[in-house]
Amino acid sequence: MKKKMIMQAVLMMCAVFLLQGCAKKDSGDTVNLRWITYQASDVPLDAKEVVAAANAVSKEKTGVTVDLEFQPKEKMNLIMASGEYYDMIFTSSWINDYDRNAAAGLYYDITDLVKEETPLLYSSVDPYWDCASVNGRIYAVPVLKDMGAEDMFRLNADYFEKEKGMVIPERMDFKDIEPFLKAYKEDYPDKYPLDMTKSGPAGYMNFLERIVDPIIVLPFGEGDEASDVVPFYECEDLIERYRLFHKWYEAGYIHPDAATIESTINDKSIPVRFGVAWKGYQGYSNPEDWGFEVKTSIYDGPFLSRSSEQGAMFAVCAACSKERAKACLKYLELLSTDREFRDILAYGIEGKHFEYLENGTVIRTRTGTDRYNTKLFQTGSDVIASVESVSRAIPTDPDQWKKVYEEYRTDGIYSETGSFAYDPKGYENVISALQAIYSNYASELLTGTSDPDEVIPEIRKKMEDAGMDELLFDVRRQLKEWRSREKEAGRK
Repeated sequence: MKKKMIMQAVLMMCAVFLLQGCAKKDSGDTVNLRWITYQASDVPLDAKEVVAAANAVSKEKTGVTVDLEFQPKEKMNLIMASGEYYDMIFTSSWINDYDRNAAAGLYYDITDLVKEETPLLYSSVDPYWDCASVNGRIYAVPVLKDMGAEDMFRLNADYFEKEKGMVIPERMDFKDIEPFLKAYKEDYPDKYPLDMTKSGPAGYMNFLERIVDPIIVLPFGEGDEASDVVPFYECEDLIERYRLFHKWYEAGYIHPDAATIESTINDKSIPVRFGVAWKGYQGYSNPEDWGFEVKTSIYDGPFLSRSSEQGAMFAVCAACSKERAKACLKYLELLSTDREFRDILAYGIEGKHFEYLENGTVIRTRTGTDRYNTKLFQTGSDVIASVESVSRAIPTDPDQWKKVYEEYRTDGIYSETGSFAYDPKGYENVISALQAIYSNYASELLTGTSDPDEVIPEIRKKMEDAGMDELLFDVRRQLKEWRSREKEAGRK
């Protein structure tokens, strides 16, 4: 009861801020929205100019304009915790936790509204609405981007193919990178061929659905029984990956200080890096960025899960009036159906920040790169925006996304957990304790510094003492109940 009263107070405070903000910012028939999106670093220098250009279009077509704010993780968390006024906000599985906030009642229920008021928006997202479903209701609009995760190696093709005569395949198994590492180490015994920092390889855990990230997992494509959910330390495929890291560390392929290295972004000499993207992605391949030709080789995926599909979403504040919620959805509908409008927020102002190439793709200008170089997911769908080419000499396939989504349909590896979202109520402290234990060991495990066969038993003992068995029982119970409901509804 006390938690419910606190939540009601937060929502009432949000509503007060909202009404005050509306009175100041709306003008005539135009609705002006406060839209908050995620930005890890500095705000793009030309953001105001670009938003003004976009507003001129959206005002004419929908009667809706926005004040777009780029905010870091910490500021977004503060906004959510304090009940500060906003209309739309970026939410996801990795920043501004969607499932937690939706379950807490902080987002507007758009289940019926999106179908009735913005049918084009609804059809443009279909069939990816499941990732936004919490207890059968929808509280955010998923951003269509790389909905699946494909993990890859990025290799110096000038060295491996032209100098060494090796062949970089389009796909390889994870362990198959070893001959490339060995060849480089033999030629350069004082260097370390595999890029590694304290946060570990990008995407190394994407082949698992992280039910309670990262401590309770479910391998993709395995069974439909709740008992398939296991602590990460009981997943043999993951342990084998840890063993490979340790083997490579001892062989000198990984820097001995990797567990304390924050970043290697300025070291262009490293010949093998990790990446997470999608088939046909060229962002890693521009020779001007690296000083050599880069080729990628996919080793995992594409994996599609609730967490991967929640990579970017936009939610409406729960305290919004119905009319303002409609305005949010109308704006998002325009972003999801009008490519010319979408390109403004994606790339900036044509002629200043970007140019169109003959094949319909775009290329950023130097001004665009310096003054409005955002990620597409920060401001809307990747799929509706024109595809970006890395250079005039390397034009990207303008039908790239069509092929990516076709691959999802034909070769996608889907999680067995579908729209399941674990409710941690009553176990928040246990989860925090387990995650703290994981954090104490993570960097050394992920960089190969520690021998997993020595430290995993320690982790298991500490986590069992901290309540892992009780948490695991609750996760399995909830998942089993969810699967029963799905079967009853004819969805499984």
